[in-house]
Amino acid sequence: MIHTKLALIVALMSLTSSGFTKEQPHAAGTAVEHMAFLSDLEETLSEKYMSYMSEVAHGGRARKMDKRRQDLIAAVRTAITQGNRLKPFEGDATLKTAYVQYWNVLLSVFNEDYRKIVDMEEIAERSYDEMEAYLLMQEKAGERLDEAYDQVTSTYRTFAASHNVRLSESHSSKLTRKLQQTGKVNSYVNKMYLLHFKSTVQESNMITALNNKDVNGMEQSREAMKRYAEEGLSRLDTVKAYKGDGSLATACRKILEFQVMEAGNITALSDFMIKSDDHEKARKTFEAKPAAKRTQADIDAYNKSVNTYNQAVQNYTKVNEDLNKKRSGVLTNWDNSQKRFMNSHVPHK
Repeated sequence: MIHTKLALIVALMSLTSSGFTKEQPHAAGTAVEHMAFLSDLEETLSEKYMSYMSEVAHGGRARKMDKRRQDLIAAVRTAITQGNRLKPFEGDATLKTAYVQYWNVLLSVFNEDYRKIVDMEEIAERSYDEMEAYLLMQEKAGERLDEAYDQVTSTYRTFAASHNVRLSESHSSKLTRKLQQTGKVNSYVNKMYLLHFKSTVQESNMITALNNKDVNGMEQSREAMKRYAEEGLSRLDTVKAYKGDGSLATACRKILEFQVMEAGNITALSDFMIKSDDHEKARKTFEAKPAAKRTQADIDAYNKSVNTYNQAVQNYTKVNEDLNKKRSGVLTNWDNSQKRFMNSHVPHK
């Protein structure tokens, strides 16, 4: 599963000039060199960010990827230091200030916001509300980055115009396209995930109640699972395929359809718990009466209880094995479909 959808929009613009070098970080000789030095720092960060995002999108858990996050944080700090040491160009510090301010936001997002996201990852898997909050936090972090970079883009253009540098903006950079694509794909995958996650949480609660022999709790979760699965199917009907690829929506639908079916069939398991409890009471009552005092009616009633219980055991075993097999099948299909979807639509580093 992929829970990360930060969409860092990096608009690196190519400079239509020649004859400059990039080895003068503290006192660039021309406006182009000044701009190139800053954009090169940003591109280095973008590559690290893309590498991190690509690994997460292709199945890496945020917590396991935390060293990569720390590496990115270190790179951002280095960029801030180098940006601060760069002298203004002909007294104009607007561009370097815009970049440094953006990098400070980037540092805050990955050092503070994303640390919270990592901490929330495990908790989010237990609750729909927590998962929704987890994904929302990622969206908000992405929005902070987008807003901060908007200022960089605006300042970059203004700086170029002020110093007679002609920009070519006919194409976004390769990294920009990759980052934008990753953000869009993650957003779509998260939408698909939430469509079945709500009912899946209730399914987990239902199974826990079953294992704890809590008939009432199981029934409440069963009804909630069925209701949420049906709601998910209705919402899924309104979701369009991603660039003609409906594989993930199909995998999501199979989970929801299974859960609706499961809600109807799993009553055999709660029925077993009731019959098991009834049989245990009948056994205790039968064994409490001395053998010499047992009537034929007592024996017949007990034998009937045994037969009913044995039939319930057989039915329980059959239904439970069937549901476990089918549940495993739809979840494995989802995992495989998600991996194929990501590999198809999210660029590797």
